[in-house]
Amino acid sequence: MSSIVAGRFASIPEAEEIAQKLYARGFSVWDVSIMSVNPGGARPPGVLLAARAKGDRREEVADVLREGGACDIERASGTWEGGQWADFDPKRQPKLVDTPEGECWPAPAASRHSSQSNGDARPAHAGPVAEEAVAVDSTGNEDPGSELEHYVDRQVSSHS
Repeated sequence: MSSIVAGRFASIPEAEEIAQKLYARGFSVWDVSIMSVNPGGARPPGVLLAARAKGDRREEVADVLREGGACDIERASGTWEGGQWADFDPKRQPKLVDTPEGECWPAPAASRHSSQSNGDARPAHAGPVAEEAVAVDSTGNEDPGSELEHYVDRQVSSHS
C-alpha cells in the first residue's frame, strides 16, 4: 500500500498548476495523478489531485495543496500503479486532514495568486459560507446555490 495525499480543485488547469509545483519540488510524473470526480459519490464533484508521498513528504504535499487553494485535503492508503491511484473509490468517505469549518469553494486562479502574496494559507473567498447566507428563509428552491444567489442579490440591493 502507498501513502497518498489528495485535494479537490474546481478545474483541471488549477490542478495541473499545483502538479507543476510538486514536480518542481522533486515529485515525478509517476507520483502525481489528476482525475475528475463526478457527482454521486461521497465526495463533491471536482478535480482530484492525488500524490504518492512517504514520511515528511506527505505534509509537504498537503502544504502545497493548501497553498494552491485545494479543498477536502485527505490522506489515504491505496494501490498506486502506473502513476495512478488504482483503487480510488469516489464513494468512499475521505479521511480529511483539515477539519472544514464550512463549505470550501476552490479558488479561481486570479485570486489564488493575489492572496498568496499576503501570506494567507487559504484565499479569503475559500472560507466558509457566511452563516447568515444559509440561515435565511427558503425561497422553495431546493438548489442551495440559488439560495445563496438570492442572499447575495438581497445584500447587493440593500447596499445600493
